Amino acid sequence: MRNLPDLKNRKSTKTEAKGGTMKKWVVLAVLAMSLAGCGGNPGEIHIPAQHWKTMDVRIETHPNPPIAGMSEIVVIVTGPRGRPVSDLKVQMRASDAMPWVQGIQDGLIGVYRRAVDLGAGAEATLQVQLVEASTDQTTLLFPMKLAVGE
Repeated sequence: MRNLPDLKNRKSTKTEAKGGTMKKWVVLAVLAMSLAGCGGNPGEIHIPAQHWKTMDVRIETHPNPPIAGMSEIVVIVTGPRGRPVSDLKVQMRASDAMPWVQGIQDGLIGVYRRAVDLGAGAEATLQVQLVEASTDQTTLLFPMKLAVGE
């Protein structure tokens, strides 16, 4: 068996003490900066995801919060185990009086995006129509509050 140094009775040098203190400050600084980024923008809205068949459907808006008039809507569709669903036709509109606009598929990653006119009010209900295999379809409703545009 080899001899291990006696760490309990070992005296540290000033250099080691300073290095240990410096490492602690660096770790604390990195931790503080990473936590500062977790808060998000206080004005941002969170729109709850919805479920259809085995798919989860969530939307994001750009800007966030969305503004009255045109805003980019991103529809993200995932299936079992979070896998992207890319074989859908996705259409969007903000009211029954507006025509459907088809989302543009962003690769085969289950992301569909389109600029949509959300109207002029303080609130809107985004209608997202999902069409699967040209026959089976549903319309999901995503209510949201709109920011005052500039």
